[in-house]
Amino acid sequence: MKASYTTLFLFALSYSVPGLAQSAGTAASSPAALYVDCAATSRGDGSAAHPYWRITDALEGARILRNWSRGRITIRVAPGICSGNFETQPTGQTTRPPELLPLVLNVPNLTLHGAGVMEYAGRYPVVPRAGTATTVTVDTLRLGPFDNAVIYVGPTKDGGSADGTVIEGLVIDDEFNSQHGMFINRTQRITVRNNVVEHVNFGAINGSECSGRIIGNVVHDGTPGMVFAGGTSSNPSKLYISGNTVTNNFEGVAIFGASLATEHLEMGANPLEELPYPINPTASQLGNHIEVALEGNDISNNINGLQFALFGGSHYPYLQTVNMTVNVHDNRFIDNSVYPFSVDSGFVFRGTSEYWTNPDPADFPIGLLGSLATPFITHGPFDGPYNANVSATFEDNIWKNPNVAPTAPAILTLSYIDVYDPTTGAPNPIWVPEYSYLRNSRLNFVDEDGLLSQPGVIRDDLRLTDPLDGAALLNQTRIRD
Repeated sequence: MKASYTTLFLFALSYSVPGLAQSAGTAASSPAALYVDCAATSRGDGSAAHPYWRITDALEGARILRNWSRGRITIRVAPGICSGNFETQPTGQTTRPPELLPLVLNVPNLTLHGAGVMEYAGRYPVVPRAGTATTVTVDTLRLGPFDNAVIYVGPTKDGGSADGTVIEGLVIDDEFNSQHGMFINRTQRITVRNNVVEHVNFGAINGSECSGRIIGNVVHDGTPGMVFAGGTSSNPSKLYISGNTVTNNFEGVAIFGASLATEHLEMGANPLEELPYPINPTASQLGNHIEVALEGNDISNNINGLQFALFGGSHYPYLQTVNMTVNVHDNRFIDNSVYPFSVDSGFVFRGTSEYWTNPDPADFPIGLLGSLATPFITHGPFDGPYNANVSATFEDNIWKNPNVAPTAPAILTLSYIDVYDPTTGAPNPIWVPEYSYLRNSRLNFVDEDGLLSQPGVIRDDLRLTDPLDGAALLNQTRIRD
């Protein structure tokens, strides 16, 4: 009777996902494939002969398959345009409905494979070969107080997780209709390769508490183009970022020392929900360490090129120390128009405990923007001091500005990047009351490129006292060539 039940179960599952029908003896470990063609005229069953007409449907099939198959699952998407949005899904459709965004990748060892074959200019990727692009677009404007993304990779409330995810060969063209391109969170062994992400309002490729390889991608129009943030002992942030073209962004590549722990994604009409962060985290749940190897990328023609934002964006205010190790070698930094390289504290407010225990959007550091963190804050005080430990090596990079004159070749400051006013050479009195200076911090650089010895480098890290209250900062910077 038990054997008959198992046979019936596998038959039913293969009927719901015919393209994956396998024998009971091989289903547990064999790789499987689902097929998608967004130009198909019917929903299909995921087989090569009858592909799904949406990536959304293939992801649903992959979640079912993962219940009984341990092997890698690959979703193969044909060339074409897969349009979608964040709105409630239409019913009774006889034509292809829109993709349900965000596309949620929460299945371990899943490959989302687009058909794009990248063309190169020299050693750097530029565009998919004509006729090969698999393009995901956003067809309806969706902007609001909370972030959203075309693709979310990470854990969900239903127990889904995304370790081992591969995303390759896609074009994500947001058409400036939503906020982020990819958002990768609490995921290990991630591979993002040979994709194009463009026309986004905010971050193009974002990662927090994730480890893996980001290689051969083209990123335009991001704020920033790529950002990767700190991780924890259970979800470390260790990234190898190589061979990417990162151009025409506000910041090219940003490295955050603290995880994006208070980031909240708006999931549209999607029934799947991002796994929330704990409201009262333990020390081990606070992401405050990141290691990055940045090798062989073209990070050119941005406003800011490479930015180390030590406390990054949203973070728990009771995370007070971050650690960052970055190896920067064999990259090209050309014509980044404001700061080709920068170090700043990120968003460290001069709050008092009242900000966190009695939040008032009308009386909060930088107003409503800062108050978005308040649902996660339950106790105080959190006035610091905040500090950071940064080690970085710069070797065999090209730092040139033949067509534009940047504000400075680099800026090192242990406050927010806009606190120092390069026009006056002094802290801006408007921002000094809002943003704190880090204290007891250490910057250790091996600068074989001679970047930081160029004329005009801004050295606000050498400030001895806080310009607001005169307190000793006790920071130290060591630069070796």
